[in-house]
Amino acid sequence: MLFRNTATLVQPLCFFVLIALLFPLSLPAENALLQRIGGGVIWVAAVLATLLSLESMFKPDHRDGVLEQLIISPRSLTTAVLAKSLAHWSATGLVLTLFSPLLSFAFRIPAEQAWVLFISLLIGTPSLTLIGAIGAALTVTLHRGGVLLAIIILPLYIPILIFGAGMVGQSTQGAAIDSQVYALLAIGVLATTLSPFAIAASLRLTID
Repeated sequence: MLFRNTATLVQPLCFFVLIALLFPLSLPAENALLQRIGGGVIWVAAVLATLLSLESMFKPDHRDGVLEQLIISPRSLTTAVLAKSLAHWSATGLVLTLFSPLLSFAFRIPAEQAWVLFISLLIGTPSLTLIGAIGAALTVTLHRGGVLLAIIILPLYIPILIFGAGMVGQSTQGAAIDSQVYALLAIGVLATTLSPFAIAASLRLTID
């Protein structure tokens, strides 16, 4: 369903790039300043772009009646929503991650830190999608649920943002990044383990 609507794929990427590029264009061209804030800005842009893409995760399937069929199907709804979430991440979060090294040039981020930024997004964006899918499931029946979705999900995104941006900041200072990596991995494991059950329960609650 994602690939039937090109705008669903292009809009989050364009939003991600535009938000990230506004900062180096509006700030003094000082390498030290841009390098210091670059990782955090790109992470914030990734969080907002992911949030923008969430509203379209389940609503097309709800309009077509696919979600109702999945709920009453004897097949596992938990497995279906996990597959749906991973497909959504591959079309949004993974694409944002792949574009992050290009945005690193705008912030004059050295190659070593750009690599750390790439790894942090690769580890962290699946959790953004899986956690965000819970909010998307809770608001799937609402005509304009974007604001409510943001209110539900943004507080849950804060730890991922802190550890992801902190991982880049620590690398810029030459400090160890092990604790941030472990924290992002732990969140990813918890999100992969628990989120599918929460998503399935939210869909049953909202649609039933």
